[in-house]
Amino acid sequence: MSEETSVKQAALHPYDGRPPEPSGGTADSTGTAIQVPGEEKAPKQGKKHRRKSTGQLLAGLLIKLALIAAAIWCLLSFVLGLTIHYGNNMYPAIRDGDLIVAYRLKRPFLSAAVLYRHEGKLCMGRVAGMPGNEIFISEDGAVTVNGTAPAEEIFYPTHPARSGTVTYPYTVGADQVFILNDFRSDTDDSRSFGAVDMDDVIGPVLLTMRRRGF
Repeated sequence: MSEETSVKQAALHPYDGRPPEPSGGTADSTGTAIQVPGEEKAPKQGKKHRRKSTGQLLAGLLIKLALIAAAIWCLLSFVLGLTIHYGNNMYPAIRDGDLIVAYRLKRPFLSAAVLYRHEGKLCMGRVAGMPGNEIFISEDGAVTVNGTAPAEEIFYPTHPARSGTVTYPYTVGADQVFILNDFRSDTDDSRSFGAVDMDDVIGPVLLTMRRRGF
């Protein structure tokens, strides 16, 4: 190649000391990069768009909270019964102020502590007789079921009911349970009002949480 040809090529392609443009980029004759179509920077999000996103997040949060509330309502309405026990009719097993959780999906069974309704009130007691059982309570408080003393641990003696028309021997009706309190002095249970319908029994006690330290 002649010296004259080299001079002409240098004039056509002057080298200014800068490195070549990376592959994928373009530049004009002065070396200024030219943006390729499709590589434009995205416009900044406007306030209106940000408000819409915040509204969507809030709506999603409210939906989740509503679903959680509905799940808790279904749990407490159809699976669990929750209440605070007031009184000492189940002392010492269940005490005044204890938080009681009953299991609705299980039928009451003999010797189970149960949560039940009587005259519109929530009550606690222990199943002493099942459907068809014959209950007898003597004047001195001895309890027998079908002629046999139940295997139960009672810390306080049984006393006759303060009021009521229950006479012995007493046969528990179909779909009923005979309920006695653990503390049987001066308290009301089936000795006073007779057997309790199964439909009025919420369920056996699943969990007892003591709210007081005694």
